[in-house]
Order: sequence, then C-alpha cells, then structure tokens
Amino acid sequence: EDDAAVIAQLIGTSPPEGAKPGVVRALRLLAEQSTNGIDYKTLGLGWDHPTARIEYRRGEHRSFTHAKSKARSETSREALNALLKSCEGLPVDGLESAVVDAFVREIGLPRDAGPGAEAKFEPVLAALEGELLLPLRALVEGQKAMHNTFNGWAVPPDKVAVVCGQIVHHVLKGDFSEWRYSNPVGARQLEGLSQEQLQKWWEPTRVEHEGGIATHEDAPGELGLFWATKIGGPSHGFDIEGQCLLPLLANARHKVVLVSDPDWPHHPCGRAHFRFLWTDATPPVPMLWLETVNSDFVARVDSGPWRRMVLRHVVGKAEAMKVRLAVETHLQGELESVVKEFGGTGAAAVASNRFMLRPS
Repeated sequence: EDDAAVIAQLIGTSPPEGAKPGVVRALRLLAEQSTNGIDYKTLGLGWDHPTARIEYRRGEHRSFTHAKSKARSETSREALNALLKSCEGLPVDGLESAVVDAFVREIGLPRDAGPGAEAKFEPVLAALEGELLLPLRALVEGQKAMHNTFNGWAVPPDKVAVVCGQIVHHVLKGDFSEWRYSNPVGARQLEGLSQEQLQKWWEPTRVEHEGGIATHEDAPGELGLFWATKIGGPSHGFDIEGQCLLPLLANARHKVVLVSDPDWPHHPCGRAHFRFLWTDATPPVPMLWLETVNSDFVARVDSGPWRRMVLRHVVGKAEAMKVRLAVETHLQGELESVVKEFGGTGAAAVASNRFMLRPS
C-alpha cells in the first residue's frame, strides 16, 4: 500500500508535499502503531495482554479495545493530525524532528531530558520498522509492575529504572546492539574471549535451510529481541512479567535463535534462548547453551524440522567460536547426527557442569 494513502486513511490528513520517503514511511508507521495501541500508563503490565505478536498488528485484543486505550489512541490520532497540518513548509530536518518529537511523546517520555533527549530520526525510523512503539511504551510506563516477580520477590525499583532507561536511550540513539556488548557489564560477561571469538558472538549469524526456512540470531541492530518472547510460551514479554525480558535486552551473554518460515511470512515464528556462559572450573571454560525451541501459538506451520535446523545453527556457531556447546541430554543422538551430517569436528558426551553467572 502507498504510505501517503494509508496516512490519509488513518489520520484524515495527507503528509506534506515534497516530504522525503523516509519521513512519509515513518509517519505511516507512527500512525499505524499509535492510533490503535495500548495505554500501559493506565492498564499497566500483566497477563491480560496479548501473547502473540500478530495480535498486536490486528489490534482486536481487549487490551486495544479497552476504553482507556481507545481514548489514548484517539488522542494520538488528533495529535498526528495537528502535526501534519503544522508541517506544511517545514524544511526536511524540521519534518524529521517533528516525527522524533511525536514518537518520543508516544512512548511516554519528555523530549528535552532523559532517554528522549538524544533521540534521532534514523533510529526512530528503525524502531518504528521494528514495531517498537508499544514495547518501548511498556518499558517506560509499566515499570511499577516489574518491581515484583511472579512469585512475589522484590526487584529493586532503582535498578529497574536504570536498565529500562538505558535500553530505551540506546534504541533512540541508534546504538542499542553495540551498547549490549560494549557496556562495562556486558564486556565483563564476555571477558576472556579473543577478539575473533567476540566478533563471532556479536555477529547476528543467519543460516539458510531447506524449504526456505532460516535460523537467525535476529538481525543487525537486534531490535527483534523485544518481540522474541512473544513467540511461544507464554512466559514473559515486554508487557507480561516485563522484568524477565530485561536480561535478554541488556545482557551481552544472552541471545535468541529465531526461526523464519515462509509458511508464516508475517514475522519469525520459532524461538530458542541462546546464551554464552562460563563454567566455574579453574580456569573457566567458555560454553554456548541452547534452550528449548518454541513455536508461535498462532502460526500454523510444521515446526517438526526446526529443532534439527537450530542444532545445525548452534553447532556451526560453536565451531566458529571454538567453544563447547551444551544442550539437554535427550538431544544427544540428534546432536551427534547433525555433527556427522554437516562435517562437524566435535563429539557429543553427557557431562555435568556448573555455570558461573558474571554480573548482569
């Protein structure tokens, strides 16, 4: 669909004549994501929100149709309408700045202080392409719900505020992925790896498989991490037990392997947590740890081949990094078969290890 036509349909006003395609694209995505959204400031976080990513696109869940969410969405529509009418004659950089101002406001932040102060147009466009308006709004407005775990254990509010602020800040600044690996905590988690090993871990590796299926550690920029736990579960997400998503977003040692299947073209529909860890041996031994492969609840696809494909992916990663790979014991036979089929050099064996969690 034509971006300008969608804007006119959603807002009732067309974008300014001569606006750059990137600005028009950003306005369209901003309109789509803000005029049918969830008011986390009022509803908070919790188990009443959607559990599948496609539900956020459809916007029919009760979180979207709640009176408070409908009222906020209408306010957003009116604000965008006013913005478009005021943009006639603005220079290019003025239009981009107006889009940034609107996005920062929509996620619940001031523009002149805190994480919103360094927001830039290209990162905001990338966030909109990644459908991050609602995830970022949840991290900004839903922090109170992150102060206790599901079982009632307290989580320090000041630390929640700091890490949420850092995550949002670096998304808006455009260096979210780089920050994950380079901040002092992330660097400490990976300390001991060679530069070659670090580069391979940082790399968002992608492997193509038969049938057009791909396994991938998200993509450059890693903005897909915000949606990863909406695939299967449900266990947690940006608006359900949000504190449990923070380790994936903020830790250098934590990734996911996603599965994209052409039978579900909307977004990745498989997900497995993937971690880099150190054993507590002397000296510590670096290892990769793969968790269960989950399938999206809504996607109607054959997930049968996925586990073998994911195993092939992580075996290749471990060999490239020259580190060991740990999986659940019931996967030993399948792992041995994958190593043999694809010319791996390692051998599979049952072992008992204790891992040392460095600061997070």
